[in-house]
Amino acid sequence: MVEPDKPLTPAATRELITLQAKVCYMNVDRTLATWTRTALALIVFGGVVDRFGLLLRYDHPPHAGTWLAPNPVSSIGGIILVAFGVFIALTAAVRHQAYRAIWHRKYGDGEPFGPWLAFANAMMVVLAGSAVLTALLVFAT
Repeated sequence: MVEPDKPLTPAATRELITLQAKVCYMNVDRTLATWTRTALALIVFGGVVDRFGLLLRYDHPPHAGTWLAPNPVSSIGGIILVAFGVFIALTAAVRHQAYRAIWHRKYGDGEPFGPWLAFANAMMVVLAGSAVLTALLVFAT
């Protein structure tokens, strides 16, 4: 451990830099989790908008829709929200893996740092969002 009153040796400086790098890596994991939650919320909200017609504030005349897709304007809005959620989750997961690779090249000592749970969760959100997007596109008016 580094004592505050003593000057830093090169070994102590390397230790501090490595500890700070580990903290930064943990921040990247938390950021991925935050973006994954945001993407999941957009996917769920897009499905709700699509199926319940939440984008319209007025009565609209009947149209040639099905009971699965009651409103074309809300369907388009919901599909866009779901697609944006999938895009956010995929982009965040890819950027996380890119940072992880750079971190391991610079600071890694051969053993992996941190679990793969955050990346796996983001990819599950991408798969689930893709399934929801496919269902919305199939049953769109």
